[in-house]
Amino acid sequence: MKTKYDFEAPEEQQPPVPPLGQRDDIIAKLSRAIPQLDYRDKAWGILEGEGFSIEFNTGDEELVDSIMLHVRGGGEVMETLRLICGTLEAYALDTSDTGYIDFEQPEAAEQSWEQFQKYRDQVLNQDN
Repeated sequence: MKTKYDFEAPEEQQPPVPPLGQRDDIIAKLSRAIPQLDYRDKAWGILEGEGFSIEFNTGDEELVDSIMLHVRGGGEVMETLRLICGTLEAYALDTSDTGYIDFEQPEAAEQSWEQFQKYRDQVLNQDN
């Protein structure tokens, strides 16, 4: 997201969230920053990292408000997320706790990723 959304404020007090930009421009920026990113489908990019994958749900609209990143696996993903946010001058919302990832606090960011992985693994093990 381009700006932070205040989840505590009522909807009518929320400022409008500016779009990230034009989809083709976003794809070009991300592809330059991350050469192994596969964006053959403009609506859905795929990145295979070491021990993780990230799917970029960019959507079908030319003007992109936000990108949903579907992160799977394990490994060192936070540096890649930092690169994505820096490239787009955007913020990453951690949907597992509705807080924004603070890349200036790398220990907290890593802890959040580790907590998510533990929760995911626990849920997956309950289904077996």
